[in-house]
Amino acid sequence: MLGLRVNIACIIKSLKLSQVVDMQDAILSFQQDPCLPGWGDPYSVYARMRTEAPIHWCEGPGLWVIISHAEAVEHMKDHRFSRQQHLDKLISRFGNGHIFEKQKNDLPYMDGSDHARLRHHVTNAYHGIEFSTLREFTTSFLDSRLESLSSQKQFDVVHEVADLLPVMVVSELLGVPADQQEQVGRKVGSFVRARGLTQTEATMEKGDDSMAFYEEYFLPLIHEKRKNPSSDLLSRLIADPQEGVHLSDEQLLLIISSNFYSASVYTLRLLVGTLAWVMAINPHAYARIQDNRELVVSALEELLRWDPPAQATNASVALEDIEIGGKLVKAGDSLSVLVGAANRDPKTFPDPDQFLLDRHPNPHVSFAPGLHQCLGLQIARMEGEAALNAFCDHFSSLSMIQSESQRFVGDRFRGFDRLMLEVSRR
Repeated sequence: MLGLRVNIACIIKSLKLSQVVDMQDAILSFQQDPCLPGWGDPYSVYARMRTEAPIHWCEGPGLWVIISHAEAVEHMKDHRFSRQQHLDKLISRFGNGHIFEKQKNDLPYMDGSDHARLRHHVTNAYHGIEFSTLREFTTSFLDSRLESLSSQKQFDVVHEVADLLPVMVVSELLGVPADQQEQVGRKVGSFVRARGLTQTEATMEKGDDSMAFYEEYFLPLIHEKRKNPSSDLLSRLIADPQEGVHLSDEQLLLIISSNFYSASVYTLRLLVGTLAWVMAINPHAYARIQDNRELVVSALEELLRWDPPAQATNASVALEDIEIGGKLVKAGDSLSVLVGAANRDPKTFPDPDQFLLDRHPNPHVSFAPGLHQCLGLQIARMEGEAALNAFCDHFSSLSMIQSESQRFVGDRFRGFDRLMLEVSRR
């Protein structure tokens, strides 16, 4: 397959741990592995892979990857896979006492009835969110933030907007004081990289450090909310809206770190940056949206299809031999869906490489429809729509300064670490 595979395990073994300074250094070593998003343009590689088969074995992370839409949807609803057993693999590899062991009670890695019960509990807590109030808060923050940049014709939209917006929204939901939000948000990246497709001692250790921080910060807040609950989301999670579910401090910490900060803050940071970039490189589409705000919803859905921030699902393990796309996935094998690839399957999406505002229907899998569908999809859509509306309100045009921009490097995510824009204001 393409002759580009690089075995990351061999690479890492050949390096001293001290040489693995950062996950990005490791990523660069296998960026040509066609099974990983890397930091370039993976979509042409996905298209070439798709001509061979809808599923491929990927040497780098040592797992199967699904790249077709039909097989992706089927897999996401399949009970014959266990995320917990994939976590057990990581525990066996790195030993006990690390972040992976702590995630045994983490919602994204649970299976069966335990997963269904906890998921229902968290969903009930979500239903208490006053989205109209949260939308007003989000819109007000964005307007204030973009107005504060009014004297600048050029700015980094990631640093100035995308880094701040999701942290503010999640912290508002959880009741984190404003002066502590940035500190909490800085720990998200290390936690997320500890849950990538490929793992090293370096990513594991940084994940441990981030988990220790969340414990130190949020345990006192959890104890306070148990004594004096209020209307915030954390209090509702503690309040046991579903009979028979009593969350421990450890479970609450995992929900906060994994489902709110990791899944929400991290991916939405990338989403908002990508949103600005897509509007900059598609000026005709941006002009249409400004003239007709009803297109905001379809524009966001097309963005989520065309270049989603989360490019791959959490891996799971086959509980039995399963045939997928003409390939035998053996019991014990790990598997992930390459979301970005499935979202450009021409069998489901005509002209898949084109960004089309009027695309309908648009059954993208960016929120993982199925057993582990993203719980925060309403919040994600609200923030994305609010951001696009705010750009339209404040800027008549956007253009990317490519020489001063930098893509994010990761094995599950795509977006920008730095996106310099030149704007024309209204």
